[in-house]
Amino acid sequence: MHVGTQQFNTSDEDLEYLARHGVAHKNENFITFNREYGWDVKELIEKKEQCASFGIEMEMVALPMAGLHIGGEAVPHFMQGNYEEGDKEIELVINMVRQAAEAGIPAIKYYLCALENQRTESVPLGRGNSVYSTFDLEKADADTQRYDEPLLADENWRRITYFLERVIPVATECKVRMACHPCDPWLPPGFKGVDRVMGGFEGFKQLIEICPSPYHGVNLCLGCMAESVEDPLNEVPDIIRYLGSRDKIFLCHFRNIVGKRNKFQEVWPDEGVMSMHRNMQALKEVGYQHMCVPDHAPGHKDPQASRQAWAYEFGYIQAMIQAVMDDNRYP
Repeated sequence: MHVGTQQFNTSDEDLEYLARHGVAHKNENFITFNREYGWDVKELIEKKEQCASFGIEMEMVALPMAGLHIGGEAVPHFMQGNYEEGDKEIELVINMVRQAAEAGIPAIKYYLCALENQRTESVPLGRGNSVYSTFDLEKADADTQRYDEPLLADENWRRITYFLERVIPVATECKVRMACHPCDPWLPPGFKGVDRVMGGFEGFKQLIEICPSPYHGVNLCLGCMAESVEDPLNEVPDIIRYLGSRDKIFLCHFRNIVGKRNKFQEVWPDEGVMSMHRNMQALKEVGYQHMCVPDHAPGHKDPQASRQAWAYEFGYIQAMIQAVMDDNRYP
């Protein structure tokens, strides 16, 4: 396993920054999306080669899930049960899977959420006046309905299955790993009239049983898993072991929180409720071989705040990987 990123583009400045901080693997989010055919293979290859010129492997790309809806909504038509338009979106996804394979990119990340991510006011501030992404169920608007009719779990799963049955066989044929991210955060059934089924471990357990394939797996966000349980310290390592022992983890978001289900803040990795060393040990135990990326980082008021934050988190993850890899090397 190795440190990676999903936050930087393929400019010389960004790639030099990544190389300087020991980040030799990346996901690429910034790809031109054409509604008629998806991606341009030439652009994918050029970005991949640009990364390679700095010693960086572009090992994953992200599907533009929030851009699929022709009307500009963040939730695609197929996740809203409109298959007349949804089939066109799925066909675009299939094209992009084939395009990634043609460009020699072995993995894609995506998500399947019928409800947008939810957060509340970022209070209190953290150490050094850091701003932490926050969710407190008691302060959230749970009552404003997202759709005219309630979306129950069975129907939500039907829509997810519809997508997977069409996309995963193509990904398997093309040998492209599909890494599905959880919906952030876990929410109680009926929040805004939606039964969110992909907010935590139980959803992932069900997901991986649909269309079984070595190319069908998860983008395991440790923060999302912590946000979905009552005891993150002890439950998250077991989640890693369950999914990792089945070779279903294709990308790991390595972040920490304070709190638990329904009330949490995303914090610096060394100050949360989870032992990130235990989590990294669990990843090592299951033979995880892909990227560990910071995912999110706290904000603050200094100039270049994001680059400061990412540098800190890259170093933390790199050191944690070295620590667990050295556990058996030195008495």
